[in-house]
Amino acid sequence: MLNDVAKAHTVVAILQAAEGKEEALKQALIEVIEPSRKEKQCIEYKLHQDKNNPGQFILYENWQSAEGHVEQFKKPYITALAEQLKELLAKPYQVFFATELP
Repeated sequence: MLNDVAKAHTVVAILQAAEGKEEALKQALIEVIEPSRKEKQCIEYKLHQDKNNPGQFILYENWQSAEGHVEQFKKPYITALAEQLKELLAKPYQVFFATELP
């Protein structure tokens, strides 16, 4: 597993809830955690909430490959989330793609 993580395709997404939509966004993101973790190429999938800005959420993901990550976007639970995000976000979410360095 340690070897897999070192070579992983890492994704960090930062999502800011629209005013009054904080709890709805939190619940929508929580709903995709388990199905995401069950994906064959998913190594790690964690949701965090900013302590200083409770409406800001950070998704931290590690995938075996970029292709595995892209494949997730075809899943019904992610397409449903994408529709929900249109109403829940204050602004477009930020995404960072990274590779772990030694």
